[in-house]
Amino acid sequence: MKQKLIYTFWVFCFLCFHLGLIAQSAGIKGRVIDSDTKKPLPFVNIVYDDNNKGLTSDIDGCFLIKDKKEITFLKFSYVGYYPVMISKHDLENDSLITVKMEVKTFNINEVKVFPDENPAHRIINKVVENRNINNPENLSSYSYTSYHKMYFTADIENRHRLSSDSTNLDSLKKEPGFNRAKKFLDSQHLFMMETISERKYKRPGKINENVLATRVSGFKEPSFIMLATQMQSFSFYNDMITLMESRYVNPISRGSTNRYFFNIEDTTISASGDTVYSISFRPKKGKNFEGLKGVFNINTHGYAIQNVIAEPIEQVGMMNVKIQQNYDLIDNKTWFPKELNTDIIFSDIVRAEAGKQKMVLVGVGKSYITDIEVNKELRNEAFSAIEVEVDESAFYKNDTIWNQYRKDSLSRQELRTYESIDSIGKEHKFDFKLKLFKTLSTGYIPFHFIDIQVLSLLDFNVYEGFRPGFGLRTNNKISEYFSVGGYTAYGFNDKQWKFGASLNIKIAPRQEVKLGFSYKNDVEESSGYQFFEEKEGLNSTEAYRYFFINDMTYKTSYTGNVEFRTLKHWKINLFANSTVRKNTSDYYFTNENIISEPFTSYHFQEAGIQLKFAPNESKAYVAGELLTTNPVSSPVLFVNFIKGFKNQKSDFEYAKLEVKFNINFLTKTFGRTYIQMVGAKVIGNMPYFMLYNGHGSYYDFTVETANSFATMRMNEFLSDEFVSLHFRQDFGSLIFKTKNFKPDIVLATSIGFGQLHKPTLHNGIDFKTMEKGFYESGVMINSIYKQLGFMGYGFGVFYRYSSYSYSNNSDNFAYKLTLTFKL
Repeated sequence: MKQKLIYTFWVFCFLCFHLGLIAQSAGIKGRVIDSDTKKPLPFVNIVYDDNNKGLTSDIDGCFLIKDKKEITFLKFSYVGYYPVMISKHDLENDSLITVKMEVKTFNINEVKVFPDENPAHRIINKVVENRNINNPENLSSYSYTSYHKMYFTADIENRHRLSSDSTNLDSLKKEPGFNRAKKFLDSQHLFMMETISERKYKRPGKINENVLATRVSGFKEPSFIMLATQMQSFSFYNDMITLMESRYVNPISRGSTNRYFFNIEDTTISASGDTVYSISFRPKKGKNFEGLKGVFNINTHGYAIQNVIAEPIEQVGMMNVKIQQNYDLIDNKTWFPKELNTDIIFSDIVRAEAGKQKMVLVGVGKSYITDIEVNKELRNEAFSAIEVEVDESAFYKNDTIWNQYRKDSLSRQELRTYESIDSIGKEHKFDFKLKLFKTLSTGYIPFHFIDIQVLSLLDFNVYEGFRPGFGLRTNNKISEYFSVGGYTAYGFNDKQWKFGASLNIKIAPRQEVKLGFSYKNDVEESSGYQFFEEKEGLNSTEAYRYFFINDMTYKTSYTGNVEFRTLKHWKINLFANSTVRKNTSDYYFTNENIISEPFTSYHFQEAGIQLKFAPNESKAYVAGELLTTNPVSSPVLFVNFIKGFKNQKSDFEYAKLEVKFNINFLTKTFGRTYIQMVGAKVIGNMPYFMLYNGHGSYYDFTVETANSFATMRMNEFLSDEFVSLHFRQDFGSLIFKTKNFKPDIVLATSIGFGQLHKPTLHNGIDFKTMEKGFYESGVMINSIYKQLGFMGYGFGVFYRYSSYSYSNNSDNFAYKLTLTFKL
């Protein structure tokens, strides 16, 4: 027994001795936070010996120094904050520390005077030289798994510090309203969602992302997802950086040293012996472009970005975005993003009040990337037109997969968010309301097993005047595979009823294979054209031209069609129809010594193909529903080919070829350029309403309509073949802006040529032909007045010149109200 006690004693001493050694050599873990807001500070420079050896905190403000013996002191430095110094003596009994850094109370922009070249330029130029090597999008392939978390909350205290509001925070804390709001926000977020996905990439531009699990507070089947790549550019090496669909000039693009001011803020030595430069950047004074401000940490191993913090120099639209990216060195040769953060601060349009204090909505997104593999062989069969796929099972994953990929377990605040918002969502039927909202966004109001078409309730154009009506279709409550619909409407100007019916069958949703049949007794624009699947969003004003149409033709038509996607980026619509078109004016058509009477009806039978080629359009397949994730992709090519047949039930034999090409692109110096080219040719003789009217949009004072001739009168010209070019250069606020007035300047030019081979066939109407070329140019000053943070009102003036200008010069001008939307 005594020997056992002695043995136990020596074992105890041995353990104590070794534990002492371990304690002496144990590392230091810590987290750096803002002393006021308690938010983590990413990429803080940390130096721990006299040789400037150090590291940076990660994207969550955390750091680890493995061996205490290496530490002489700890020095923390961060742009915009006072430095913090901790002595070795203060660390003797600590292995886990929290470092609080205080924001500088004032920040004077120092005037830096360099004797020769700015020393930061040498480093930045090296980064620019190596950016193609370090850009992960230039790898032959890569794959990874990502965990993404996004939550929304309301910011009180941090908002106060950034605001010009002079209200004292201490006095606010005495108010019951402020304290109730703070207590609620400290216990839970307003909204939260998580996503786990596997992403594969193969150069050039092939992407496949499979969502393994997704969860959204308040919803059982959210049918929407949020991915890190939707909020910011995955790589910080391209010429333009995308933040929430807005694009900015990259501070490491070519020529950036002429646009940006760079300053070396700090220098450290990494554990591997490489130098890390902390360099701040902001646009130079007097340089007017869409720029960013922030801080790089540049590692001399490949002169690559180790991490970056960036945000727009000024807010655009209703939100401000701040991003952080952290890169890791894979296999000691490839820098690859491993952490992405996005902070979204909404403007004062989205706010509430807590006592006297304003609360602004804030979104925080965090993405963590693991299982990274680069330059591995990926088969082409792994990629398709569908870039993102979410199986229905992704909404019902258990904790096993979540615990595998979450960096940390959910906090009490996050758990409370799910518990509270899920309960509210169940009580208030969030899933049902989401489906309702989605249906409304397509232009329909769901009511039991039918959807009511919103635009059918009241519409307007010059020819019909106000057009009230009623349209409906069956929805998924009857069948997911087919829909039956119909409508009726009445025009107060033409005093005619219109009606129609349709049957649409979904054969293969993933391939977008659909079969359709329709009947219409309605009107359509005379001498117009229409391409396949054109749906203009808020950023386009093309749809406004419909309101000005003053010449329409009545038609009764039976149509059958089948549409499908093929070769990844091509979408095809095959159709056939039998139509009776009735002339509604004194026009009469003369052909082969036969003179028709005014108000004659003409019979047509035709078949055709419509093509759409959108190489940069991306699709997502979410729980059985196919969605377009970037509906305004560029470039896009549209082609129509229509063949008319003459027989006992059809009066004309003809062929029509119509082509449209859209492209837009952004440059660093001139802003965004928009170009549209349209051309068409008719082979055969047909009445005027089957030809082309020039696509004018002139009225005395109207809303500006993109990709039309602003000074051309409606139906002023008639052509059986034509080509037109619409060009506009949107400089944004690059040309002119002040602190409180930032209008967008847009220059526009449109050119059209046309020909009518047999004008004598068309009688009873006035028209011109465009052989000599129609020219007009204009300038628009958009967003002179802004409303709700994203709606802009402006003014435009256009002038027509050359052969078709009027002798009375004032008639050559067109004045337009402009409407723009910047979300």
